[in-house]
Amino acid sequence: MLYRTVDCILIKTLQKILFLLITVIFFSCSTGYKNEGDKVYYEHWNEGTGCHKDQIDADPKTFEILKFDSYAKDDRSVFYKGKKIVGADAKTFEALDDFYAKDKNFGWYGKDKIKTSNGKKIRVINAYYSTDGFDVFYTTEPLKMSDPKNFKFVSGEGSYDSWTTDGKNYYFNHYKVPSDDYKDLKIYPKSGGLSKDRKWVYFQDHKLNYDAEGNKVVDTIDANSFVVTGYISCRDRYSCFNVYHGRVKCN
Repeated sequence: MLYRTVDCILIKTLQKILFLLITVIFFSCSTGYKNEGDKVYYEHWNEGTGCHKDQIDADPKTFEILKFDSYAKDDRSVFYKGKKIVGADAKTFEALDDFYAKDKNFGWYGKDKIKTSNGKKIRVINAYYSTDGFDVFYTTEPLKMSDPKNFKFVSGEGSYDSWTTDGKNYYFNHYKVPSDDYKDLKIYPKSGGLSKDRKWVYFQDHKLNYDAEGNKVVDTIDANSFVVTGYISCRDRYSCFNVYHGRVKCN
């Protein structure tokens, strides 16, 4: 009994020591850029492998950290969290927040180019959306809106499960719902992108009885009896349905 008590005390003591050690290591690893005069580094923490200090290909003499700290540049290159941004114009590059930036040519989301965007006019809407006045973008993807000036959120503003409209079409994230029946289209928030009109049921940018490649999954889904039962799950009068697996047995 005495040995068991001693063992328990030792185990708890070792656990406390290990916890304190991990805490010290974690807080001693400050994330960000380090200009040491002759070399530039980006320091970051990885839960699996611990603290990393990676040298980046930057000129220490012209290197500067831009506001919001995620972006940095020298006279030749631009970096996002230590990774070089291919194709960015260092001379005109400007950080807009922790996720968005712009140069004379394009808007940027992280280290990725916002496709077809106008860098001189890009502005941030929220963490997922931006606009240049000619179109609206979900992260890097253009929505190709017919009337971007009428853009507004319908549901899920600021989340990764957002519904928007331009008054003529509905969009789930960057997917355009292919319905011609705008007035009677019903969207289902927090469903993963399900919607329906009087004739068809849709998942993101295609009819639900087809997959994203255009292959027919089931012959028909009854829009009149269609209801959403959970995230990416639904049913009609025939049976239950999973958007990735087709008809399934109802529980």
